Amino acid sequence: MIIILRDVLPFSEQSELKCSAIVQGFCGFMTLPLHSINLNSVLVSGKVSVAVCPSIPINGVSLILGNDLAGDRVLAAPVVTSTPTELECPDKLEQEYPDVFPVCAVTRAMSKKPLEKEMDPHVDLSDTFLAKCDTFGFGDSFPSHEDLKAAQASDKSLSSLFDNVVPEGEAEKLSRAYFISNGVLMRKWTPPELTCEDSWGSFFQVVVPVIFRTEVLRLAHDHGLAGHMGVRKTLDRVTRHFYWPGVKSDVTGYCKTCHVCQVVGKPNQTIPRAPLHPIPAIGEPFEHVLVDCVGPLPRTKSGNQYLLTMMCTATRFPEAVPLRTITATAVSKALVKFFTLFGLPRVIQTDQGTNFMSRVFSQVLQQFSIKHCTSSAYHPESQGALERFHQTLKTMLRVYCQEFGKEWDDGVPLLLFAAREVTQESLGFSPAELVVGHTVRGPLKLLKERWLEEPTCKTDLMQYVCGFRSKLLRACELARKNLEKAQEKMKLRYDKHTQYRVFSPGDKVLVLLPLPGSTLQSQYSGPFTVVCKISDTDYLVRTPDRKRKERRCHVNLLKPYFDREIESRPIMSLSVSVSDPVDTSNVALRGIPERRLLNSELLSSLDVHLAYLDCEKRADIVAILHRYLELFSDVPTCTSVLEHDIDVGDALPVKQHPYRINPEKRRIMQQEVSYMLQHGIAQPSSSPWSSPCLLVEKSDKSPRFCTDFRKVNSFTKPDCFPLPRLDDCIDRVGSAAYVTKLDLLKGYWQVPLTPRACEISAFATPDDFCQYTVMAFGMRNAPATFQRLINTVLRDVSGCEAYLDDVVVCSSCWPDHLSQLSDVFLRLTKANLTLNLAKCVFGQATVTYLGKVVGCGQVCPVEAKIEAIVNFCVPSTRRDLRRFLGMAGYYRGFCKNFSIVAAPLTTLLSPKVSFEWSEACQVAFSNLKSLMACAPVLVSPDFNLPFKLAVDASEVGAGAVLLQDRSGVEHPVCYFSRKFNCHQLRYSTIEKEALALILALEHFEVYVSSTQTVVVYTDHNPLVALQRMKNSNQRLMRWCLFLQGFVLDIRHI
Repeated sequence: MIIILRDVLPFSEQSELKCSAIVQGFCGFMTLPLHSINLNSVLVSGKVSVAVCPSIPINGVSLILGNDLAGDRVLAAPVVTSTPTELECPDKLEQEYPDVFPVCAVTRAMSKKPLEKEMDPHVDLSDTFLAKCDTFGFGDSFPSHEDLKAAQASDKSLSSLFDNVVPEGEAEKLSRAYFISNGVLMRKWTPPELTCEDSWGSFFQVVVPVIFRTEVLRLAHDHGLAGHMGVRKTLDRVTRHFYWPGVKSDVTGYCKTCHVCQVVGKPNQTIPRAPLHPIPAIGEPFEHVLVDCVGPLPRTKSGNQYLLTMMCTATRFPEAVPLRTITATAVSKALVKFFTLFGLPRVIQTDQGTNFMSRVFSQVLQQFSIKHCTSSAYHPESQGALERFHQTLKTMLRVYCQEFGKEWDDGVPLLLFAAREVTQESLGFSPAELVVGHTVRGPLKLLKERWLEEPTCKTDLMQYVCGFRSKLLRACELARKNLEKAQEKMKLRYDKHTQYRVFSPGDKVLVLLPLPGSTLQSQYSGPFTVVCKISDTDYLVRTPDRKRKERRCHVNLLKPYFDREIESRPIMSLSVSVSDPVDTSNVALRGIPERRLLNSELLSSLDVHLAYLDCEKRADIVAILHRYLELFSDVPTCTSVLEHDIDVGDALPVKQHPYRINPEKRRIMQQEVSYMLQHGIAQPSSSPWSSPCLLVEKSDKSPRFCTDFRKVNSFTKPDCFPLPRLDDCIDRVGSAAYVTKLDLLKGYWQVPLTPRACEISAFATPDDFCQYTVMAFGMRNAPATFQRLINTVLRDVSGCEAYLDDVVVCSSCWPDHLSQLSDVFLRLTKANLTLNLAKCVFGQATVTYLGKVVGCGQVCPVEAKIEAIVNFCVPSTRRDLRRFLGMAGYYRGFCKNFSIVAAPLTTLLSPKVSFEWSEACQVAFSNLKSLMACAPVLVSPDFNLPFKLAVDASEVGAGAVLLQDRSGVEHPVCYFSRKFNCHQLRYSTIEKEALALILALEHFEVYVSSTQTVVVYTDHNPLVALQRMKNSNQRLMRWCLFLQGFVLDIRHI
């Protein structure tokens, strides 16, 4: 974030970004407009977005640069030590930055602080809880007595008050008066119930000029000692010491526009509900069906845990189906059975659950030509009839289980019969009567027949049909009238305390949304912008900081957001000096990558590009590169080895509109499309297929043009060609002395498409409609096709490993390395492939390959990845925690007992457990970071040497480490850990130790199977225990049979 003074530059509508940002720190919350400018400075240069502020409360400052852009360019990162140490001499940082010291170091300057504190009358509260409460907000420019007098004298709004000033002695005799005290305009005010003689009850108020009123209001309302109280108490707090004309209206407006108060709300500030809109009482039976899910309920013996409920809006006929899961597939199957009984409805109305919004559910409804209507988010009243039936059904199920002691799913059919038989209050008829045309024969009707013993009369078929039809039509007509009357009464009663509220597009609102990670807790979030009005009660609201960028919201979940007009209350008048811009054209904007050199440019300066090699090796590599110059063109070539096909079967064409993007991305996308058209990678299209495009950021921050083929991929038949295992690739590369890493230039674009695939690959941008002639990023089977190509081209090349377009050539000596490299270049040339010279590394001892640093017989994690893990913030949601564990889990092979340390965190991932960050979670989080920061260097496995295992088990998990002896020292090859499941936690200690051995042998079977005798270090003897107890149960017998395939040498430690 960059904040700039409004008077520095001539801002206009052309530079405005049509959006704003909420800034805290300048007298509370302020909404500042954003503009786009070109900035040249020593720290940051380029096109940036700035927040324009009318005034900055710091003398001589016209621009504030945020830490997100220039944080690490101002001062070096401080040194953190575990124990404070006293420095005898200044270190390098202290000499360069005398005002900044290592965090935990005790310097000579710090040792003098106790003496300075004794002499300083002010008390430092920075280490107390008051440090979080900001001070008066004026900083070093806190207005003095002279500043106040000057501001009062220059304020035109106070001129009339100066005319009414009376002498200070005369003011004591009046109830209300203005007087001058020590040069400051004051006001005396006595409450009406007191007299002027009651001086103890009078208030002597300082008359505040306009320039200081906002700060007084902030201290009275926003300060940590103010408590964000209401208008009345805030006004009382202000008027005890200060006054100005219009103070009550200013206090009211300030409290009304407070961002925190609007979000949190007050107990007495309830949002009026919108008037009731009853569901129209029209339609044929089962024409409009409500569908919802109930659960999770207690799991029954049949495994049922949920209920799928359905109800006809015309007849209120209910149906409930017990289900084990409520996935889209299970729900669709249950609905099909319902359709076979009552026919296909025209409309199905559901909430916005993921199972109802899935592609599977949409396809089922589309096949049956059923319209799908969704209720607005977090507004169950849209399906009030079905929700009310849920309450009745749950009560009946509870009573049934209590009375008969059976499972609840056994009583669902019986209770549905009871619900369908009784009269529905709104309709005046029972649902069964409106569906079947007569009163169903239940227990009471059966008893009546037995008592009366009336003979049953036989009716002619035609007579029955005619009578049934007229009776059913009459009953439906009466039911419709009764429902309309009931809805009128309900609406009349409901609308007594409602208010019709309307929002316009562009209005700012707060939306009542659930908290991330907790669907049962909600609060007002925002402010958000209203996009459009969908109906009388529903609005489309833009929520950019949520996963769903736009959502449909009911008006009862919205309340207006009041912006604070910052122009009407300037903070302070400041004199700003603007210096001439510094020419820093050679300084790149942070986060925007520099242009990568082309192959032709690198070939002309190979000595500079290969400066990391010594002269002899550099000459050898240059000679090989010059021998295969056709490998290094600036444009990707097209191979003749194979073609990529897209098999969609008989699927209908998919047509999607292009995504809306900002002007900068649109310009980049135009350049990418022009490049593809110019070099034959794409061509203009008239295909019936169409997929949108987007830009994805690469690891080097450069944009990658991609097409969103998700719709096409859903119809594409999969290609099961396997990708190599990452562990196998790293094991084979790690022991090499010389490693060369090659990267193909836009590798996917070097594979041509078949004519059928070209038509299906059509893509749309805001400016073009084209189709690929080569394989594009995002296609479903693209990785399999590319791996098939690489395997075909480089088959049987010794010392060569390839994972997609990352090709590695590894050797133990330099002559062999050159020979292998020449062989690889020859095969790539014959296949008409192109390399990206800028990303190729030649003849290195270690390279970064597949997220790990390999070479010279060692395997290490990438420092940048470890740094990202160590700097990861404390997760606040399950999504953040899953992301952290995913990042750390990739390097779990470097950490001892990873699963055991992370056990408190992995437990939080279960949706059955509430997400509460406990002290145990914080300890596990810190310990995982420490494990990553201190991860050991692993040795690459040598299959010519024997392997050893060290295993151990704890209460919650098992751990093991694979070892190899190198020069008399046992080095770790890989670590393994596994958290016990709920059943394994009940094992005895010796069983857990045996299980740890079993799990370790299963995990490292690829390694230990090549060793005749496996040495196992453990603190127990599980083999002896298994031999004694193997006949006690089948599980132990299976373990014994598994261990017979290994020759184990158990050594106690």
